[in-house]
Amino acid sequence: MSLYLNLLMMNAEELLRRYKAGERDFKRIDLLGVDLSRLCLVDTDFEEANLEAANLYGCNLSGACLYRANLAKANLREANLSGADMWKIDLGQANLEEANLEGANLHGAYLWRAKLCIANLSQGYLKDVNLVQCDLWRADLRGAYLNGANLQEANLKGASLDRARYNERTIFPEEFDPISAGMQITHTDRK
Repeated sequence: MSLYLNLLMMNAEELLRRYKAGERDFKRIDLLGVDLSRLCLVDTDFEEANLEAANLYGCNLSGACLYRANLAKANLREANLSGADMWKIDLGQANLEEANLEGANLHGAYLWRAKLCIANLSQGYLKDVNLVQCDLWRADLRGAYLNGANLQEANLKGASLDRARYNERTIFPEEFDPISAGMQITHTDRK
């Protein structure tokens, strides 16, 4: 088991060494359970990478490409993912509390049971996102695009939803009223 942990540490060290040397392309890299907490990895390409159960606490991933990456059960608490391309990412059961996802593209993302308390998702593109059973307590979703999103059984207590857009395909928790929350219905689907 210690050999496995050493391999993970070498992978993290190698990643950081290559990043500092100017490399940004880490497509399909396998960093299962790696600790990258508090690192600055701005504009990094982690397309289809495996970062399941990784510790990315406080990590700066602004502008990163995380297309189809696996971050299930990852710790992204206080991480900066602003402007990140997270299309079809797996964030099932991930911790994104207090994370900054402002303007992030989460089209088709899987966030089942993710923790998004006090997270900033303002102006985010969340078309067809699975937010089933997510904890969005006090999350900022102002101006977010939620067409086709599934928020079934999500906790929206204290969430800011002013000017967030939704359509007839958007699924809300029982007894949730999007109009009284300040949301706007759209009748067209932005691509």
